[in-house]
Amino acid sequence: MDFEQGPIRPPSEAASLLVRVNRNCPWNKCTFCPVYKGSSFETRKLDEIVADIDEMWRCAQAVRERSWALGRGGEVDDHVASDVIRDPSMSHGSKRIALWLYHGGRTVFLQDANAVLNRQEVLLGVLRAIRERFPHVERITSYGRAHTLARKPVEQLAELHAAGLSRIHLGLESGHDPVLELVRKGSTSDDAVTAGQRVKAAGIHLCYYVMPGLGGRALSEGHARESARVVREVDPDRVRLRSLVVHPRTPLSEQVRDGELEPLDDMEMVSEIKLFIDGLEGCSGELVSDHDLNLLMELHGDLASDRARLLATIERFQGLPRDERLLFIVGRRTSLMRRLDDLADPERRLHATRAVEMLELHTGEKDLESAIQSLRQRMV
Repeated sequence: MDFEQGPIRPPSEAASLLVRVNRNCPWNKCTFCPVYKGSSFETRKLDEIVADIDEMWRCAQAVRERSWALGRGGEVDDHVASDVIRDPSMSHGSKRIALWLYHGGRTVFLQDANAVLNRQEVLLGVLRAIRERFPHVERITSYGRAHTLARKPVEQLAELHAAGLSRIHLGLESGHDPVLELVRKGSTSDDAVTAGQRVKAAGIHLCYYVMPGLGGRALSEGHARESARVVREVDPDRVRLRSLVVHPRTPLSEQVRDGELEPLDDMEMVSEIKLFIDGLEGCSGELVSDHDLNLLMELHGDLASDRARLLATIERFQGLPRDERLLFIVGRRTSLMRRLDDLADPERRLHATRAVEMLELHTGEKDLESAIQSLRQRMV
């Protein structure tokens, strides 16, 4: 690699340039997360990070030079991006930068987990370097941990915002302290409230992530109600749903095996989400269901004006006959369907029906839910 990049970023940052500020996760004990297990945490020095940003700029110059050579006047369109990616003489970094420029080159994401933990002078230096090298960038974002942000002065957050940090993605996961303790989150609901309020007071766009199903059957109601309470107290700009799927290479899978957590099925997950949304009265942010692990992708709207519609969508699913619900669930878990309206598509119905028949043939009705759980795990 011409420059370092970490393993993950939020799905909404798929088109963003990834600048690695830290390596791995400083907490790394959440039982549901498989990403950084076995890796040690390091903060990177400012000169290392700036050297990466400089190399990204050089790669961008090389891509633009190729654009001029191809008669595209510096624009990175389909033709230029394809040419750079196919050319074995172009570096791997240049190919990544070509894709970034092709998608507009307007957004940057600071990696890895909890980039805001790094020293203030380092973060400010990184933001300055990005702005100097890529003045066309419109949005710079980062993950932030509630425990860290709850202890970071609003003045420092406002300083970061003034330097260019425009959004923080915060993994709330749950607002129910027993759930947070169960999954060893290392923070409390009070941390999440304080952190969220400080981020918003600093003028930074706040995105909470809530994980339906994280409390299992025993803690489902408390998980939904208390998560809604935290969201109401903070009123973040956006709430994203990330339905729980137990990854086999996580401590949570051992907790499931040992009976500490009993996973919800899709119907129970939908009921929990309904209880959560029902508790968001008075919120003004946006609810987004934009991950393939979520069953109902159409749960997307403004909480101030669309909450009734969101609840009606859930009730529409719940009101379907059992066979129709099963058809949609299997259709989603096999990527044959994305929205409830897909049930009206004859071709999608045919393929989903065949998938249900195959599952029933190989598992029998008693083990059908286990088979569906396996399909969900394959989507991780």
